[in-house]
Amino acid sequence: MNSDNPSRGNIDFGRDYDLYRGLSESELGSLADIARLKICSEQQYLFTQHTPAERVFNLITGCALVERMSSTGHRQVLAFLFPGDFVGLSNTEFFEYGVKTLTEFTAHEFNQQKLLALADSAPQLKRNIKDISANVLAHALDQVYVLGQKKADERLCFLIVELLQRMPGATPENLLLPMTRQDIADYLGLTVETVSRSLAKLKRDGVISIPSRHVLRVENLAEVLHLADME
Repeated sequence: MNSDNPSRGNIDFGRDYDLYRGLSESELGSLADIARLKICSEQQYLFTQHTPAERVFNLITGCALVERMSSTGHRQVLAFLFPGDFVGLSNTEFFEYGVKTLTEFTAHEFNQQKLLALADSAPQLKRNIKDISANVLAHALDQVYVLGQKKADERLCFLIVELLQRMPGATPENLLLPMTRQDIADYLGLTVETVSRSLAKLKRDGVISIPSRHVLRVENLAEVLHLADME
């Protein structure tokens, strides 16, 4: 569901989102003029792979995942998205990945060409977009390192730390998991069975507990940080 609303109310001044950081009232107003409110239900595609790369999005509420499908149908989850994340910038004509919501979801939607044209006249906005692109690259490199160097339980601890750092409201005592075990497996380069065994091992070792399927509690944060190599 889309709704057009060019009013300044579309821009959330109450959060320090990377895209909007440091912008003047006038620049925020110019952004509001080209913004649309995108509303999605759970398990809905924001856009799919190979569709025209014409739109970009800044997530306001909910969470989603970024996925890429191979020609043989194999899926790799590239990232999980949370409020404040910006997605959709592309140097190609078509998206090389898709974005699927995990929960109810709202985002500010922009036409990519209009946003980049505005950035040409707003240096801070241009810097923000450049910084976001650099952060995306850094995250991709972190993921490559995790997939290439770490054991299964260490990969899970890396994800736990990432969720604690990025998911609003997440605490070691109450970490919600909106993604499925399959999503986790496709993100960490594991099978679902290996994810289940590794979670059981961490639980058996007293590192975590799992009160319910979609809730995890960190019982030994120091050990999680150690296994994730993020002390």
